Amino acid sequence: MSENIVLSCPDCATRFSAPADKFIPNGRQVRCSNCKHTWFQAAPAAPKPVTVPDVATLTGGKTISTEGTTSVTATAPTKVKVAAAPTAIAASTPPNRTTIRDEIVERERRRGGGFFTWLLWTLVLLLLAAILAYIFRDPLARAVPSLAPTLERYTERVDTTAQRLIGTQAPASSFALANIRYDLKGYDEGEEGEKSMLVEAQVKNTSDEELPAPQLRMRIVDEYNDPLHATIIGPEDMDATTIKPGESTRYFIRVPEPPTDFARVLVDLEE
Repeated sequence: MSENIVLSCPDCATRFSAPADKFIPNGRQVRCSNCKHTWFQAAPAAPKPVTVPDVATLTGGKTISTEGTTSVTATAPTKVKVAAAPTAIAASTPPNRTTIRDEIVERERRRGGGFFTWLLWTLVLLLLAAILAYIFRDPLARAVPSLAPTLERYTERVDTTAQRLIGTQAPASSFALANIRYDLKGYDEGEEGEKSMLVEAQVKNTSDEELPAPQLRMRIVDEYNDPLHATIIGPEDMDATTIKPGESTRYFIRVPEPPTDFARVLVDLEE
């Protein structure tokens, strides 16, 4: 009958009993039924041989004799210790509940930490993309013309938000622009004369007091809003140096030989 050996899992310390001959002579791989850990179990050490002392050793080499009897060598009873077989462990030791709970908590903590790390990196990348879009808005508009209106609105919104945050938002203007238009002369088929562009606008005083008439800045730009021509416009009536409350003044300019590849005309109040 084969003896049993006691195995202990290196990972969860659960103990098992198994036949020793399963590991002779070279050992084998063992898998824990509790935590599924696998390890190599070496062959058990061979038991030490039991040495029985001879008679000479027990009697000190002397012969014991009695009268009328034949000489005999006295022998003492030999006490042999028999190693008890290891007790088989029928049931494995249950795992520690505290250890399992700690492992679950640690696993959930790592999972939650990974999500927040991913979310933080996503926000950082979005912020970086927004900053780059603001800095390189002009090259982007040239490379992708369809993005130009979106980038312009985005830039205006960022500038307005920044001014509000730092408390330097420009005060509302006392003037309002209206009826801005331009007209091309000499471009129609059969039309004679010098080619030119006529630009006009009206400026209204929206305040409650008479104010000096402002100057306007007129720009002829291409599809990327790069200026092809720019100039300053004054009131059509050169003697009108002021504008009364609620009244409007007409501004007018004639641009000879305007650029043929222009996209639009922009008119703003000159600061």
